[in-house]
Amino acid sequence: MSSGTRWSVLLAYALLAGATQLLWVTYTPITTDAAAEWGVSVDAVGWLAQVYPLLYVLLAIPFGYWADKKFNRTLAWGAGLTGIGALVRIVPGYEYALLGQLLVSVAQPLVLNAINKLAAKYAKPSDRPAAIAIGSASLFIGILVSSATSPFLMEAGGLFTVHLVQAVVAIVSAILFLIAIRKPPLYEISNEETPFFSSLRTIWSYPFVRLYSLLLFAGFGLFVTLTTWLEVLSEAIGIATTDVGLVIGAMTLAGIVGAAIVPDWADRGTRARYVLAASLATSAAALAALAIGGSLWLIYALFSLTGFLLLANLPVILTSAARLSPPKEASTVAGVLLMFGNLGGIVLTLAVQILLDHRLLAIGVLIAIVLLTLPFVPRIPARPKGK
Repeated sequence: MSSGTRWSVLLAYALLAGATQLLWVTYTPITTDAAAEWGVSVDAVGWLAQVYPLLYVLLAIPFGYWADKKFNRTLAWGAGLTGIGALVRIVPGYEYALLGQLLVSVAQPLVLNAINKLAAKYAKPSDRPAAIAIGSASLFIGILVSSATSPFLMEAGGLFTVHLVQAVVAIVSAILFLIAIRKPPLYEISNEETPFFSSLRTIWSYPFVRLYSLLLFAGFGLFVTLTTWLEVLSEAIGIATTDVGLVIGAMTLAGIVGAAIVPDWADRGTRARYVLAASLATSAAALAALAIGGSLWLIYALFSLTGFLLLANLPVILTSAARLSPPKEASTVAGVLLMFGNLGGIVLTLAVQILLDHRLLAIGVLIAIVLLTLPFVPRIPARPKGK
């Protein structure tokens, strides 16, 4: 690691950000077993994950604005609520799990909106793409770890064991970050007092914010939709449930690698356009294969490549936004972009859910959204040489 960058702060942040996602998808792979242990419906357990994107859409912008004004205080609240929420879930009962999830859902935008501004304050300019990539990749690592370990922990000791182990991870992550953030920043950023709605109008006037909001709505929304409904959409072409799980795992694992290594390469000239265009084209091809059927290995290959490129879009876009936006507005800009990513997940998931009885139409809608987004990719600003 190069000098001039506080990697200890950035890595501690990545651990905390990953912990928020670890807690988010706790119940996704154990929905039925959790419902049985609590004596509640499967839909009730589903809400434990659904509150995350819903609250993110509501809180992202005001919390981003708050972070631009009171950066360390905002992050401290986010770390504290993450640890407290995980601790509350240990108490037996569905109502405590719901309360814990609500607390962590509130913490999530407090933590994640900081990704660009943290890089601006603690990393030298040449290291900022890597810093954002590490923070972004940690989100998908948290999802993958939770999805892989929750079923084993559930089998070993029920929900208490699941909650206890994840609480330890979350609390340790929060403490380590609170210690790390005490280190003074390397780069000071002014915190001008701009009224909230005036600041929001200014940010939305930036063409790159509107463009990147659209791209994240489509790209991140597509990934969330695929991980939610791929099993149902795959039944008609004879893919077994276990194979679907492996496809989603391969897609997520490839996405972690892509999110970690692609942004630094893409942060030169017009390369970001190639990455975004390739991700959308590959997504369309994978969806077409899902619609008409194909060999299992073709499905594996296409969806793994889709994950590799699609999840790389997030840090690629955040890196470009960090360079284009004034540092004093970095958290609000990140909040707007992440809000649209989460909104895309909600809207596209619901759209497919409505069309599940018409499988080809549901897949066709996703392909149409991808193809309609593709013409906007050339508008991505090129990075000037030397900047």
